[in-house]
Parts: sequence; C-alpha cells; structure tokens
Amino acid sequence: MQEQLEVANIQQAFFEYRATFKEPITPFWYGTRHGELTNAMLKALSPWRVNLENISWNQAAKNLAEAQLTFAVPSLLASVQLGIGGLTASVINPDWSMASHFISLFQTAVDTLRATIAQELQSQQTTLGFHVIPGKKPFQEILSQFVNAKSLGAEDAKMFGVSAYYSDFTFVIDGSAVFPDSVFIRLIRTFQITTRFEEMAGTIYKDEQTVLQRLGLKLK
Repeated sequence: MQEQLEVANIQQAFFEYRATFKEPITPFWYGTRHGELTNAMLKALSPWRVNLENISWNQAAKNLAEAQLTFAVPSLLASVQLGIGGLTASVINPDWSMASHFISLFQTAVDTLRATIAQELQSQQTTLGFHVIPGKKPFQEILSQFVNAKSLGAEDAKMFGVSAYYSDFTFVIDGSAVFPDSVFIRLIRTFQITTRFEEMAGTIYKDEQTVLQRLGLKLK
C-alpha cells in the first residue's frame, strides 16, 4: 500500500507546542527570581548556541498576558517563548529527519522550566500545519469523496474541505490560500501533562501519516 502512494510535496510547514502553568509564574517575572529563571534557561539552551544576543523581550506588551521572553535558536529555525501563563515552542519548516534535535531542545526547555519554577504543567497541546501541492490526482477530486457535493449543491466547487474533532485530536484539510489547487492541513493534539516529547513526536508522525494517506500521499 505504501509503495503505491505518492510522496507528499509539503511546503511552508510550522510546528507549535503550547504548555500552560497551573498558576501564573508572576514571582519569577520581576527582580532576582526573574534573573534566576533567565540564567537557568540560558545555561540549559547553551548547547544549541543560544546566547545573550538570542534573547529578547516583547517590548510592545500591553498587559501581563502578552509579556514574553523569547529564546531564539537560529540553527534549528526554532524558538522558545516564555510567558507568565505558559511556554510556547515553535519551529519553521520542521523536517522529520531533524526530529531528534527538536525533541532534545524542547524537552530540555520544559524540564529546566519545571525544575526552576517547581511547578507542574496544566496542559500540553501541539499544532502541526503545512501546505501540500497536488500530485497526479487533483485534491478537489480526492476530497469530493468525503463530502456530499450534491446535497450541498456544490458539484462545481473548486475545492472542498473536511475536518474531524475528537476529545484529544483535531485535523482540518482545507483549501490553501497560498498555493493554487493545493490544500492546507492542520493537526492539533492535546497530550497528558506527563507525556514527553519523544512520545509526542511518535504520535504526531502517525497523525500526519494517516491524514496524508487519506489524500493518497505519504511522507518521505
């Protein structure tokens, strides 16, 4: 079956991880304790060549919810953003061949943060989004099998979109606003607070593989 599938032409992918704290870490945001947190993160991320030049503040924050300290990791096109209410980690154009590097980076950031603030996470959620260029078969034709175009009165629609919502997983396949006749796929999954990045990566990979298979495609 896999041999018959066409390799997906994926463009402009992005990955985002969001974790929320049980309580806001306001005590660590000002004074000496903020310095303690910044130093701990800087030291932990130094193997990825993160230095003082890679740390920035959100100067335009209008309130505490928007206050953010960003640790950029240029070598991986990644960043870790720390706020009072949670942590966000993101990657531009992630590649599964580099998965071990992202797993190590993000797990180190989360472990360091938890140890420093002495607090557990309240939630963890990941989002993987990407555009897919059509292959031999048009996406409009492929997606038409998942909708009742006749009942919708949309037999001549240029593109269709489908989505599915579970208690811990959502996937959306929609028309791309960037590439002609292409689709944009978004995969959102919620994980238990004890789940580590290595396990998350395995689950996300399967999610992506499964959704692409519905389009007659596969990962490299």
